[in-house]
Amino acid sequence: MSPAATRRYAVGFKSWTVYEVVVFATSMREAIAKGKALYDLNGLADFSVRDASEEPWHAQCMGLEVRS
Repeated sequence: MSPAATRRYAVGFKSWTVYEVVVFATSMREAIAKGKALYDLNGLADFSVRDASEEPWHAQCMGLEVRS
């Protein structure tokens, strides 16, 4: 993976129900930051519902690399 390459991350948080959005990022930390920014900007408009998770905010790499 080149330094400029990004991957798809599913990012979400738990609040009785887990809400999740897919973002492109170079790391889990960046993915969570983007997920939080989307939530701050649009609320739940960009998020979908998913089964419960253990952590308040999480990111999971979906494995697809995109060159920028």
